Amino acid sequence: MHNIEYVAEKGDLSLTIEPDLEEVGAYLRVYLGTKDVADHLQDSVGKCMEFALEEYDIPIESWQERTKV
Repeated sequence: MHNIEYVAEKGDLSLTIEPDLEEVGAYLRVYLGTKDVADHLQDSVGKCMEFALEEYDIPIESWQERTKV
């Protein structure tokens, strides 16, 4: 597991990308308010960002890296 994650927001949606082991990929988690409404496993953080752009219209440049708490 990694100590970093990536976050982005758009309207009521907040999205988090959580990298996992390299052979697993990364998880894109989607929240509506505080409710977890979707998660998507992709091959990499970059693929998660591309998927979020296509599916949720989240610009790639809007992602912010942060340390997990």
